[in-house]
Parts: sequence; C-alpha cells; structure tokens
Amino acid sequence: MADSSRSNAVTTTPIPWRVQLPVYGAAMFSNSSLHLYNTIVPLWSWTLTKDPLIVGIILGARHILPLMFLIHGGAMMDRFGTRRVMLIFAGAAIVIPMLYPMAPLIPMLILFQMFGGLAVMTTWIGAQSLTGSLMRGRPVYTGRLTLATRIGTIFGPPIVGAIWDFAGAWWAFSFLSLWATLTFISTFFVPAPPKPKAEASKTATTVSDVMPKLNDYLDAFRLVAIPAIGLVFMVTILRHSGVAMQSNFYVIYLNGIGISGTLIGFLFSVLGFVGGVGAISTGWLATKFSNRRILLSSIALGVVMMTITPLIGWTGFTMDVSPVAAIFDFFGIGIDWAPVAGVFGLYLLFVIAMAIRGATSGVAQAMEISMVAQAAGEAQGKGAGLRVTAGRIAAVFLPILMGATAKLFGLEMSFFIIGGAILAVLGYLALRDSGAQEKPNP
Repeated sequence: MADSSRSNAVTTTPIPWRVQLPVYGAAMFSNSSLHLYNTIVPLWSWTLTKDPLIVGIILGARHILPLMFLIHGGAMMDRFGTRRVMLIFAGAAIVIPMLYPMAPLIPMLILFQMFGGLAVMTTWIGAQSLTGSLMRGRPVYTGRLTLATRIGTIFGPPIVGAIWDFAGAWWAFSFLSLWATLTFISTFFVPAPPKPKAEASKTATTVSDVMPKLNDYLDAFRLVAIPAIGLVFMVTILRHSGVAMQSNFYVIYLNGIGISGTLIGFLFSVLGFVGGVGAISTGWLATKFSNRRILLSSIALGVVMMTITPLIGWTGFTMDVSPVAAIFDFFGIGIDWAPVAGVFGLYLLFVIAMAIRGATSGVAQAMEISMVAQAAGEAQGKGAGLRVTAGRIAAVFLPILMGATAKLFGLEMSFFIIGGAILAVLGYLALRDSGAQEKPNP
C-alpha cells in the first residue's frame, strides 16, 4: 500500500517548467520541420520533373533511412542519453537543407531527402522519448508537447512558403537551416540527465557501440505484443498514410488549381493552430472516453478530410473577396487580394477541412505518444522509435503508391482510392474487439 502511494505521488508531482520548456522547444522545431519541408520540397521536385511517379519516389525517399534506423536511434538514446544523440542529429539537420539548391539533380535530391529525413526524425523521436523519461508520459504533458509542435506549424510553413514565392529556393532552404538551428538550441537547454547505466562503467565510446544491433530491433518489435503499443503501431501507419497524402500530392493538387505556396503554407498554419487546441484537449477527452475510441475516431475523421480534397475542388465554390478585404482595410492591414480572388471561395472550404483535420490530428498524435510512453517502461527510446518507424512505413510507400495510382487513374481519383483503402482498414479495426470494455483514464 505504501509502495502504491509513493508511485502515485511520483506520477502526480508537477514537472518544473525549466524541464518542460526545452523539451517543448525541441519538439516544436523538429516536428514542424517536417511541415516546412512538406511545403517546399514538393514544389522544388515539381520544378525538376513533372512525372508524378518520380515525384512520389523523391518524396518517399525522405523516410527510407528513418524507416531503417529510427529504432536504432531510439536504442542509442536509451544507451547513451537522449540529449547527446539529439544534439548530433540536430547539427546534421542544420547543414543538409543548404545542399538542395546546390545540386538540383534528381539523384542528389533523393539522397538529400534520405539523410535529411533521418536527421530531423531522430531529433523528433528524442523529444518524444523525453516525455517518457522526464515527464512520465502523462497525457497533460504529451498534450502540451503536441501543442508545441502545432505552434511551430502555425508560423513555419507560411513563412517558408512566402520566402519560396518571393525570394526563391536558396532563401527557402536557408530558412530550413535556421529552423534546425533552433532545434539544436532548444535541445542544448534540456537538463543533462545522469550518465546512463550502460555507459557508467565505460571510459570511451567505440564504433561497435554505435552500430545497429539486431537485439535492439527485436526488443523494440517485442513491444508490439503489449496491446496498447500494438494498437498504436497499427493506427500510426494509417494516420501517417493520411499525413503522406497531405504532405505530397495534396500540395501539388492545390498548386495546380491556382493556390500559391504562401496560401498553402497558411493552410498548414491552420492545421497547426487547431491541432494545438485538439492536443491540449486530449487530457480531458481521456477522462471521458477510452484511448482506443479516441484514437480510431480522430484518425478516421482526419483521413476523411483529406480524401474529399477533389470533391472540394469540384464544387467550384466562389466567394467575393471584397467583404473580407474591407475588414482588413478597416484595421489598416494592406493586402493585395488580386492573386487570391479567383480561388477565394475554394480556399475557404480547404481551410475548414484543414481545421477539422488539424483538430483530429492533434488529439491522435498526443494520444499515441501518451499510450506508448505509459506502456514502454524503461525502453522509452525504443518505444518512440517504434512508433515513428510505423509512420515511416506509410511515408515511404504511400507517396510511391499514390504516384503510381495518379499515373494510372489521375491525381483526383488517387485521393479517393487511397483514402478509401485507409478508411476501410480503420473500419475493420473499429469493428474488431468492439465489445471490449476499455474504460476512460482515471
């Protein structure tokens, strides 16, 4: 009884803000980097080739090395310390973006995508791991962490989209390097933990210590046997399939109907802003509904909002921009509305759909992180690496599959085919074990 009381006290003791804030900063800049890349890399790729299958390969390449090595990265964090590993990869993420415009060749672009994706994603799983090792995986903290990522998404994509429109590729990719520098600075201020046990008796790190080990992968995938982690692994693949649709051909579709890079960036800002609201509501939702219900429902609604993208375009909805312009003029905000006028009605519909998607995405991501952090025990790095690896499976193959589908059936039909398949699998998971009596969190 006394042990139980001590455990409960540890669980409920507030974490100091000096510990929380650097973790949230590292999460904000590392995770939102994905959305910055997702704003300009599809546009950069489209300038080099108009073949949708090649573009799909380029965009999918970003997730090949993360798919292979994120579990290894998580194991290194468990072995050597999360902060140390994050600093190394954050440093690499500063350098890589500047290579894109230096070598505008498709083979080099694929290579940069591979190594850039590994650098950014490793820092992101590090931030997730810290929520377990430093903040015990409580939904209130994972909700705040997800809110932090959404704050980065609010400001980063429209800025880099505007830089792309008005200054070009060099300045846009330079901004990505600056963003990665902020990841490095945030990680630097994360409190340095005690030396990991596995390293306590060692005086130096050898090459064999940092090489991938089969046992690390086996240990990580054994976590799937834990029901909560097994469910998260499955649905993370499905959620990231929707994210991959949004991050790749969604951008190309919008640009093709006359929506500029700047406006596309603002759509990602809407995703981030509303996603933050969804994320901080996760702790409250967890007291009302089961984790499983929250997870499946939020992911399904988000995928629907991405699947209906062509339907929104087909509506041909128009709206006079002058009333909105008058409001901005009243407050002394001067904006040139001419480039927006022709697509303003459609754009508002896309904003609404993206807002719904953002809210559901914030809830789903926070719940995934919380469930893994609570169930992974001492293997926080491996658990975070496993969850993000599940997302990389979708991120590698979905763009290629969608590119091939677009080549065969057209870009618009590819949204319905891929989105419908994702929803069918989610429906199966919802029906399976639907009678299970899972209770809300206390």
